[in-house]
Amino acid sequence: MTLQDAKKGALLAKLAPSVAAFVDELLPGGDGWPSGATIGVQFPLVERLIEQNGEQALMALAETLDRIGAPFDGMDPDARVEAVKSMEANEPARFGWLRDAAFQAYYESPIVVTLIDAAGTPYKILPHVSGYDLPRFDRATQTPRHNRGRYIPTDQVAPVDTSGLNLDTVKTDKWGLQR
Repeated sequence: MTLQDAKKGALLAKLAPSVAAFVDELLPGGDGWPSGATIGVQFPLVERLIEQNGEQALMALAETLDRIGAPFDGMDPDARVEAVKSMEANEPARFGWLRDAAFQAYYESPIVVTLIDAAGTPYKILPHVSGYDLPRFDRATQTPRHNRGRYIPTDQVAPVDTSGLNLDTVKTDKWGLQR
């Protein structure tokens, strides 16, 4: 084993606790809300990272987290915040992507969805199954008035002829291929 391989191995060995500590700095929890790492945000975050950027992104993440001192063992809370801020300042694109992926994973978590719903804001784990209760559309108050787009009453909606698109035989370039 080369020295380079040993360094890579050491970085990857502490990747799991480093990502968990990073997630907990972004989503610390409190007041009845779980921290990000407590509900496992780090796992979908890493999966999405690999899906979008390939396996090499894992090593780049390990190096970045190592540079800021993750998993932050022995660091006081203010130093942890400063470490994460330094990542935001020095690698804004990577930080932004990780932050957004962590927030999305947090608010997709069935535990957090259930907590939000229990707090009085309608939020469902599977909204596509039954949808959300919405008030009946009121044309007098909900018709767009910003001159962008328009409202078409349901009885005036006409079907569009798609027969010339050959949708039964022609595949589109992207639909369904990158899911």
